[in-house]
Amino acid sequence: MNAPIDWLLEGEPFIEYRTRRDLLNQPADSQQVSTARKSMLASQPVKNLMTELSKWPGTVLSSHKNAGQLFHKLTFLADLGLTINDPGMEEIVAAILNHQSPEGPFQLPTNIPVHFGGNGQDQWAWALCDAPLTVYAMAKFGLQNHPAIQVASDHLVSLLRDNGWPCAVQRNWENGAVLGEKRIPAHLPIWPCSKHCPKLNRSVIA
Repeated sequence: MNAPIDWLLEGEPFIEYRTRRDLLNQPADSQQVSTARKSMLASQPVKNLMTELSKWPGTVLSSHKNAGQLFHKLTFLADLGLTINDPGMEEIVAAILNHQSPEGPFQLPTNIPVHFGGNGQDQWAWALCDAPLTVYAMAKFGLQNHPAIQVASDHLVSLLRDNGWPCAVQRNWENGAVLGEKRIPAHLPIWPCSKHCPKLNRSVIA
């Protein structure tokens, strides 16, 4: 008897599902995993998240640290193992794809105060604090080969420097607002392997 594993298997459906996949290494097509996944999708916490994400992009971005922001919840669903093929996901993905910047990263409604160099108006834009998470989630949903995801990925990787990623934002914001001129290194999560993996892995090691 394995007390920690048994305890996890008795938890919320999403905990049971990830335990079977990540700790027990049970195949996705096994009966136990399939049953756990169906229970996860039908569970109230996951259904609540899906309902919230159906209103993407949610409120105007005021703090990237706020766990209530929908891009954080999007990433959580991706890590749970949801895909573009699950009910409701196609609509959420379409809403994200509908706001892609000319550079590639996906935009969120953002308001940069005047004292930070913005104009105090709501506008669609991206920052390196949110864009990598959205791309990561979209890739994990099974869209890693989608042209829009590849364009977004290419741009984010192009920002990589020898010491990691700088603080970067969309360059065409009204009034020329550019945050992060101090070039504070930022962390970029690694999405499912693509042509960029060797470069990304070297950056983490560095």
